[in-house]
Amino acid sequence: MTYIFGPVPSRRLGRSLGVDIIGEKKICTLDCLYCELGKTTKRTVTRGHFVPIDDLIEEFSNEYEKFRDSLDVVTITASGEPTLNIDLKTIAVKIKKIINHPLVILTNSTLITEPEVREALHEFDIVVPSLDAADDDTFREINRPAENISLQPVIDSLILFSKEFEGRLYIEVLLLKGINDSDEHLSMLADIIRCCNYDKVQLNTAFRPGAYKEAVKLSDVELLDAAMHLKKRGIFVEPVENFVKTMDISSEIDLKKTLLQLINMRPCSDSDLRQLFSSSGKLEKIIDELIEEKKIISILKNDQPYFVSPFIGKK
Repeated sequence: MTYIFGPVPSRRLGRSLGVDIIGEKKICTLDCLYCELGKTTKRTVTRGHFVPIDDLIEEFSNEYEKFRDSLDVVTITASGEPTLNIDLKTIAVKIKKIINHPLVILTNSTLITEPEVREALHEFDIVVPSLDAADDDTFREINRPAENISLQPVIDSLILFSKEFEGRLYIEVLLLKGINDSDEHLSMLADIIRCCNYDKVQLNTAFRPGAYKEAVKLSDVELLDAAMHLKKRGIFVEPVENFVKTMDISSEIDLKKTLLQLINMRPCSDSDLRQLFSSSGKLEKIIDELIEEKKIISILKNDQPYFVSPFIGKK
């Protein structure tokens, strides 16, 4: 059986060599709407021995040598939830003896309530836990957990772990349209994240087809808008410019359209827009055009210029 895959280009982590420590497809604590691997075949919170450690380490050692010079990280993951593997700490310790790259784990956070899991996570250089919901109803709608999992103990344990962990913590939030993307819900998420010691928040959406049709992705502009909302709530979102870089802004027409969409959704300060779009070199000209066309107006708020839609400006 093959346990090692890649290297794969990761938007979040760079060039990554993956290690699947579950082996069997979709054994997980959750059955998330958006999972690109499909529906969970076995939803459980029972940890167990899933792969023969010696075979996995032998295969990993051979594959790692082939790609050592072209990697950014080594990532432990699974076609389910990797912390279900009771041998997680042993596997991490053995892999760290082989590699000279950061060791990463992607986890849905649900088993971080277990002291043994938190102990194992301390072996990693980078931990990427998911937090998609701020309340139990949303958690059950988007993540579809095993029935004996409640959100609050997961949140409490994530906060606890974040304050003990000495590595880098990247909290991933995946947003789905109409489920967890409202300003109210984003603000609730921000309140939780502010209680954590973390390095950055990585926003995501359902870029690939998910397990269920209810998984509707946010548009580029909506994802950028969510990032800006969290940033204004004091959350360090992975540099917001990264969201702009993923957009197809190849002409003044595209930039003008994107700017207008963004400003129609939320007032944007002059400094926000310059941070996001300064590389285009066309920002000032397009703002002037939009004002002249009366599609946006400029107002002063706290001595800072903001651009808003005419409708918002007249409120």
